[in-house]
Amino acid sequence: MLDMAKRVAKEAMVKATGTELEKKIAEACSNKPWGASSTMLAELAQHTFDYQDYPVVMSNMWKRIHSKSTEWRVVYKGLNLLEHILLNGSERAVEDARDHLFQIRTLCDFQHVESGGVDQGINVREKSRKIIDLLNDRERLKEEREKARANRGKYGGVSSDKGFGNNGGGFGGGGGGGASKYGGF
Repeated sequence: MLDMAKRVAKEAMVKATGTELEKKIAEACSNKPWGASSTMLAELAQHTFDYQDYPVVMSNMWKRIHSKSTEWRVVYKGLNLLEHILLNGSERAVEDARDHLFQIRTLCDFQHVESGGVDQGINVREKSRKIIDLLNDRERLKEEREKARANRGKYGGVSSDKGFGNNGGGFGGGGGGGASKYGGF
């Protein structure tokens, strides 16, 4: 009886506050004036290789990218997460981003000027253009993904061999050594 009560309480808490993964995404894309750590971005990118975590990561990221203009930091950090996922996440995430190219293009016109006249929208506009250029240049994207894979082991944190790992499962095609379309892992 006590176990059932604990389980029900835990489920209610998850519904109210979100899962651990959703909390990490919210923290990575928060409206705070500092960015997410590279370790956190790498961890979220690794979750795109997991069948159950992939839709959670992507839907929460897109939700933040499409926030209102007054939350320009949230939009910018969502784009930053997307860029990191494009370079380090599953190939399915790359295809998903291609499917959202129209929405990303609309951010090239993003506007937010703060009361002091500071144009904060320029950060979002430039990041969205950078992502669009990357998505439109398949060869460059493949090279950048291969470079990211090579660098991942050098700097610690989550690598393609350890941590959440992509040891053949998920959507990435499983360690194909660059044989996949975008230099998958």
